[in-house]
Amino acid sequence: MDAAISALLTKVEQTGGERPRPASASDLKRAEEAGFPKELLEFYRICEPIEYIEIRQRIWSIKNALIENTDAVPGCSLRPFGFIVFASNLFGDSYCIDTNATTAEGRHPIVLFSHEMIEEDAELSDIQPLRLVVAESLEDFLVKFACETLVDEPSYG
Repeated sequence: MDAAISALLTKVEQTGGERPRPASASDLKRAEEAGFPKELLEFYRICEPIEYIEIRQRIWSIKNALIENTDAVPGCSLRPFGFIVFASNLFGDSYCIDTNATTAEGRHPIVLFSHEMIEEDAELSDIQPLRLVVAESLEDFLVKFACETLVDEPSYG
């Protein structure tokens, strides 16, 4: 993941964005208690955005990701089913780590959901057909984010 974070930091510097810093221990604890997976905690331990990193999409700070997962649609509807929002496109659609799927290396795919298609009372059967895999892992997501090749059009079923 170090190479992916390095590419991300280089892109942030090139675009004049605010340089991320390591997350505080208290914020990491809150994220862990909220069910953020290990690889996302690792990322934040090294490279937490002040508010967000924006290139063509946004990667949220822990504080903002917690809000996205508890107080915002579609995150509040996705989190109970194991989808952890940590980023979004500029239209409000959510990039999530899918904790339901794990590779042999312990990585989770990154999926994209439309904010227009997920209702607050959605069931898993409503959500699954809208799940669009955009990266094989958080590392893959970060590389695509930095290279500006990340898919940002969600599935509408």
